[in-house]
Amino acid sequence: MGKKFWDDTDRLVFLRERANNLFHHDAQGNLDSLRAYTWVPPFDIFEMEGGIIVQADIPGVRLEDISVTVEENNIISIKGERKPGIHSDREYFHCMERSFGRFMRSFKLPCSANTGAIEILLNDGVLSVTIPKTGI
Repeated sequence: MGKKFWDDTDRLVFLRERANNLFHHDAQGNLDSLRAYTWVPPFDIFEMEGGIIVQADIPGVRLEDISVTVEENNIISIKGERKPGIHSDREYFHCMERSFGRFMRSFKLPCSANTGAIEILLNDGVLSVTIPKTGI
């Protein structure tokens, strides 16, 4: 693949991150700093008969470093932080591809979501947030 492909890919990734950050609001409705969140783990959202499932691949993140909140209009926000590894203070790396830092993602839940009964599970680096559906 040529340099143009990688240049275009870099631009697309940058635009995606900027677009995602435009919709990150704090609890007071203020936009968070574009530099406040440095890592964007992949998320999946799917619906099953009994509820909505939000999953994220966040290996190396502890449950106590995760915050799940629901704001007005059924907006669920998931924040967390993956801290640098035990060797992060070394002066020279030959290769460093694993991301770390703070992350935050927000998603609009359907009206049928029962946000008062959310269950959170972290297993083998996969965060699962289960939101049951109301009888609507």
